[in-house]
Amino acid sequence: MTVEETPGRSLARAHLSQLIELFGSDGCLRISPAPEPDATGWAPTPDSEGGEPAEDE
Repeated sequence: MTVEETPGRSLARAHLSQLIELFGSDGCLRISPAPEPDATGWAPTPDSEGGEPAEDE
């Protein structure tokens, strides 16, 4: 016997899958020490001014 899911339940299941990827089944947040490379090959460059935002006067 098959059970069809409603769109809301399907969306909730997809969201739950994303949370399990982030936190795992033990509840610990999974982080990576370095960001994954961008598929486009573009990477932001550091600010030459020391990273401080420019102030408009």
